Amino acid sequence: MVPIRKLNQVRISFHSGPPADRMETNWEPFGVQMHQRNEAEERRSSMEIENAAASAGQAISDEEVIQRVLNGDDASFELIMRRHNRRLYRIARGILRNEAEAEDVVQETYVRAFEKLNGFQNKGPFSAWLARIAVNESLSRLRRPAFKQDRVSLDDPERQDEVKFMSELTFSGPNPEQLAARDDFRRLLENAIDTLPKGYRMAFIFRSVEEMTVAETADILEVEPATVKSRYHRARKLLQQYLAGMVDATAAEVFPFAGKRCDRIVTGVLKRLGIRNIPMEDTQ
Repeated sequence: MVPIRKLNQVRISFHSGPPADRMETNWEPFGVQMHQRNEAEERRSSMEIENAAASAGQAISDEEVIQRVLNGDDASFELIMRRHNRRLYRIARGILRNEAEAEDVVQETYVRAFEKLNGFQNKGPFSAWLARIAVNESLSRLRRPAFKQDRVSLDDPERQDEVKFMSELTFSGPNPEQLAARDDFRRLLENAIDTLPKGYRMAFIFRSVEEMTVAETADILEVEPATVKSRYHRARKLLQQYLAGMVDATAAEVFPFAGKRCDRIVTGVLKRLGIRNIPMEDTQ
């Protein structure tokens, strides 16, 4: 149990700048100003409870937050959004390959979830329920005319998407961005080659870099052709493992989700739901 006194001592502010300062210090006891202040207090109260509970090792579950929203505490829905924003954005961004569209999908996901909150039956994690809404919304956008040439299928990726993906790997004339990316990858590959054992490294350089035949490589290195084939095959496997490890190590960093984007999505959803009315400039 978190002491009430401790809850009252916790204060969190998600918006900075003159508008928020005026709300805190320059309000006047008129209808609009009091309404803004009450909304701000309600919002802070929700965030205070979660912060205090988390500091005491009692994190509030999604189900508890949902129940509070269903009981009339609409402002608590912000807890849900800030908790799941990054995951939903990455899902939408990965499907649509467009940042602006991904943000729109996340907002639409929350609006639909809020409107159907009574329909969540606790048969699985709330995060999975949200993710499915985001996936469906993303795929529906791919069926629009603007995305007809960019359609994907999550049901049969081997048959449809793999062919498209491989065709896009063929460089018909790289643009400056692709050239820069290839230059970065070249340096990464050079570092990987340097890690190979000498025999494997030489076999790879002769066969892949210099594009020599097996016979030519065997003659220069004074080894059997079968040895060249074996070393070259092993070198490629080691490089694949090295690069795969780099992918695994950096995968969690793709599609970054900055604080401003999080604030922008939260503010947009709350405005659409009419929970409170805060100018978009407050989140820039």
